[in-house]
Amino acid sequence: MNRLIPKSGRCVSKLGFGSYRASMPNHSKALIAALEGGVNIIDTGNNFENGASESLIGNTLDYMEKMGKITRDTITLVTKSGYLGASGIAAFDSKRDYVQLNEKTYHSVSPKVIEQQIQSSMQRLKTDKLDIFMINSPERMLMSKNRRYTSAQLYKDLSESFRYLDGLVANGNIGSYGVCSNTMAFPSAVDHVSLPEVIKACSNPANFAVIEVPFNLYENEAIIASGNDHTKPVAEIAKENNIFVMTNRPINAIANGQIRVLVNHELGANGKGTAEHEIMAKMESSFERVAKLESDVMSELPVEEESLTSKFVWGQILSENLARLAQNHFATRHYLTQQVLPELERDLVDLYNFAKQLETKQDLAAYQDWIHNYKEAVDTLVKNIVDYAYIDTLRKNNDLDRILSALCPSLKDPLPDAHSPLSIKALRVLLSHKEVGTVFTGMRDAPYVKDALFAAKQKPLDQEDLNDLWRCPIFN
Repeated sequence: MNRLIPKSGRCVSKLGFGSYRASMPNHSKALIAALEGGVNIIDTGNNFENGASESLIGNTLDYMEKMGKITRDTITLVTKSGYLGASGIAAFDSKRDYVQLNEKTYHSVSPKVIEQQIQSSMQRLKTDKLDIFMINSPERMLMSKNRRYTSAQLYKDLSESFRYLDGLVANGNIGSYGVCSNTMAFPSAVDHVSLPEVIKACSNPANFAVIEVPFNLYENEAIIASGNDHTKPVAEIAKENNIFVMTNRPINAIANGQIRVLVNHELGANGKGTAEHEIMAKMESSFERVAKLESDVMSELPVEEESLTSKFVWGQILSENLARLAQNHFATRHYLTQQVLPELERDLVDLYNFAKQLETKQDLAAYQDWIHNYKEAVDTLVKNIVDYAYIDTLRKNNDLDRILSALCPSLKDPLPDAHSPLSIKALRVLLSHKEVGTVFTGMRDAPYVKDALFAAKQKPLDQEDLNDLWRCPIFN
């Protein structure tokens, strides 16, 4: 099922290979399987895995071409520019070329940055031409921390960048260009990027060929008109201007303000063969071990060391908040691994520094032993809580799977040995929309590729089924 990009004349598959987080050898194998299965468009970005994603794609395509399995002109490469790290800003002017978002990240739509990043992208992708180049997430410029930056300034800067890109199209360095935005489909967003305003900023619309926006079961505003106002969906505006619509995040939805990964397996397993009751038993045991260790250190620390004793109560804190933590697997994992564990490491350093001041080596050794055991116990507890949250997510997703089957009977029994039946159904819904040109989905491993290819090869859902689905309150 291929689609034509009107302004470039390129024919691309409706299913595209999304390469965010793709950098390992098994990801290369997945890309080969996807290409052999009929996928001929690949989405990447200069910042994906710090450039390793582009390198993997370049090396894989080079290998396949040398093996005679593909020719470069049959593959459409999409890459993006915009994100900058602290190490990438030295060559640019902070007053003109980029904005600072926080201590470590920066963003740009400047021709100078685009020029540098296109050069590095082409080197890693082993190509002398980018079929589609995209300015990535320009809305981030509106979140500037180091200088005042308005929407009017953004469209003015985009106009300058588009003129630069027009020159690259004329020179044959890129085939066409577009904008990838997380907020273009959401007019109410404070950092909304307006497609009509972006089009106005383009002096040569013939070269502005594509947009890329999120689209999934819970974020359907790109395609489905809201009943609350008369704003046209961005896909309708794109169609009126002959712009090809590409979508991303098909199974990584933001629902009720939280990330929800639309993946399911058999209920009662965590993806590694561990039964639900086993996870519960392990978690209870981990809580008991952590509580025992915390009680031990409380009895040993001097009363006057209140600043230390108040730090080692993670067992109590996590136990009291377990119900909330179980509600969202992704958020739980991020909170525990990115906030709790680093804070614990700092607290353990403080405890070790206290222990070094004690009179005997035996006392220091005892505290070192406790620190080792406590860190190991909390690490295990964190893993068990994440597994528990994952089980809860699977339960919710299996309920959603059944709802989709009830709303659209043609979605039942998608594939006997599917890795994730829900993911297949979600992809089939998105692929059934004529307004969508290409749906990019992450296919880093063989099971994901198999599921996605199966979804792409099924008959599209009819409009009546789609209407029934979007009327369901769950997706509104």
